[in-house]
Amino acid sequence: MSDSTSPSARASTGRGSLRTAGRAVLVLLLVVVGVWAGGTVLHDPQLDLPAGRERVVFWHFWGGAERDVVRQVVDRFNRSQSRYHVEEVPVPGQNLDMKFYMSLAGGDAPDLLNQDDQVVAQWAARGVLTPLRELTESDAEYRELQGWLSPSAARIGEWNGELYALCNAIDIRAMLYRADVLQGQPPPVTIEEFTQLAMVESETPDRIRYVPDDRRLWAWGVAFGGSFYDEQTRTVTANDPRIVAALEWMTSFTKFHGVEAIRAFRSINREAGAGSMLLDGRYGLMMDGQWRVPELDAALKSTASAGSVAATAGIGRYAVGPLPSPAGGRERAGWVNGNFFVVPLGANCPRGAWEFMKFWSGFGGNEREAALTAASGGWIPASPAVIRQPVFQKLLGEHPQFRTFVELAASENQLPTPATPVQAYFYERVNRAAEESLTLQKSPQQALDEATREIQQRLDAALKSQAGQ
Repeated sequence: MSDSTSPSARASTGRGSLRTAGRAVLVLLLVVVGVWAGGTVLHDPQLDLPAGRERVVFWHFWGGAERDVVRQVVDRFNRSQSRYHVEEVPVPGQNLDMKFYMSLAGGDAPDLLNQDDQVVAQWAARGVLTPLRELTESDAEYRELQGWLSPSAARIGEWNGELYALCNAIDIRAMLYRADVLQGQPPPVTIEEFTQLAMVESETPDRIRYVPDDRRLWAWGVAFGGSFYDEQTRTVTANDPRIVAALEWMTSFTKFHGVEAIRAFRSINREAGAGSMLLDGRYGLMMDGQWRVPELDAALKSTASAGSVAATAGIGRYAVGPLPSPAGGRERAGWVNGNFFVVPLGANCPRGAWEFMKFWSGFGGNEREAALTAASGGWIPASPAVIRQPVFQKLLGEHPQFRTFVELAASENQLPTPATPVQAYFYERVNRAAEESLTLQKSPQQALDEATREIQQRLDAALKSQAGQ
């Protein structure tokens, strides 16, 4: 790539590939057209465009209060310069990826998307994303971006050693503990200490101190020292002995409490949110993300100001700690995901999309704006340079437990779902294996052996298909 080639020119070279991708998904368009019918109008080409500006159509999944934050960011960007005008379009529901491919087939793809599903690698492998190298001004700027991102943020956006997505917010999981469970002690560090604390008899059917969720094998498997995938040999290793050991440990909670007791507990608390369950003691501890901290702090503050502390007396100043690990495991480890921007290959305004991506994420001298965005949304920034900004440090001062999540985001042991052409299937199939074990339908070894074989078969077929293109 020549440094003198403009980002817009480089991005436009993919239009032929886009037409190929469009033909490839035409069958999908015909099959799922009913999903589109009666759906959201994704953008209005007749919308007034300020004179002299280029339109940037931006799809995202946020709604409610978070959409208000998105609108604020878009408004700040539009007022900060006079060349581009971002039009934000919420695309709610579970079919954003399907609608994206349908827009490609119809020749009406957005300029920019923000997603949080496990799709970067498989979208990149299908040739429908613009590599970030082609959006940057030069190779030097691209290398600067690589060094600017935290390790976990970079991994979220990578495929085959190249960045195809720009992470703008990181999601980290840690353990949250009620004060009455810890009884003045610090959060446990070893898995043995944790088990002693967490595996206790339940006094009533609506309370269980801790019960693992099937989606958390991704985190516990990493903490136990396991690896789900060998990138060098393209071998699925979801049945790594250390991941099997993690699932055996998780399943020991089912055996301790009993399948029916756990089902009854979840049925009783079906309508309750995880935060409220920790507050009122139905959970004594749980694994959750940084978004829970402002919620808990607000609830505790509200309860205290109302003069009624009985319901939350036990949680007090709750504690947050990294996932405990066994001997030979990884410290400060877990599963990471996050929000990220991608630019479709052949986008109408890739340069404008790139400028908005930088404004939101903080790259290219936009750290202060990014810190304001992250603080408004309660998100972990993708770069230490944004975290250091005073406005984000103010958030950490207001919510001290948030800091643990931010520190964990810098750990090399926070790993995302493996970047493969079957990334989404990989994620869901491992979750299903964990569920089969946690409900005692299959042993951990059997469940993970079967999942490993099926994921490998799907991966081999995808790689073979790519090789034949």
